[in-house]
Amino acid sequence: MPKVVDVELRRAELAHAAARLIARSGIEAATMREVAAEAGLTTGALTHYFADKHELLLTTFQASLARRRSQRPPAAGTPPEALLLASLEGALPVDDDRWMHWMVTIACCSQAAGDPELADAQSQAYAEFAGYIGDLARACGLAQRSDAAEVAATLIAVADGIAVQALFHPGGWPAERQRAVLHSMLATLGLTVTARQ
Repeated sequence: MPKVVDVELRRAELAHAAARLIARSGIEAATMREVAAEAGLTTGALTHYFADKHELLLTTFQASLARRRSQRPPAAGTPPEALLLASLEGALPVDDDRWMHWMVTIACCSQAAGDPELADAQSQAYAEFAGYIGDLARACGLAQRSDAAEVAATLIAVADGIAVQALFHPGGWPAERQRAVLHSMLATLGLTVTARQ
């Protein structure tokens, strides 16, 4: 009896293999052959799940985003200040998973200049995150409806700036420093945060 394969699960496994390769060796390393090898498959088997590298990269980016969103704390019963802090900290490369997400994001940004579909996926991802952060900023009293988009853009710019510094100089930006700088910047905007355990 032939083995039944869960196609979506296999696609997710392959996207994760591509993400690991990108994080370890850059986007050039994420060839169909190398991704298949990383996942323990043949290139022919990989093409059953992805038509080409473009589809694989788009899926890898979307899967990485979905993973980040799934790690947001549940809104019910969580104070908006804690949700905002967790969401902004979630954008920092403070562990291997978030580092990998950043490597995938940067790699896909480099490809998006000549790829409208990837550029659109990134634009939609930013709009969703900015809307989410704007809603939390309003709930925390950091923004009114009229300026929520601007406040969200500022908060995201702070988190992204810290993240980029950490990516370029990881030894100088350990997780503790990333969080401390983020907390300090949020305090200047009037949001008092409690250090997470």
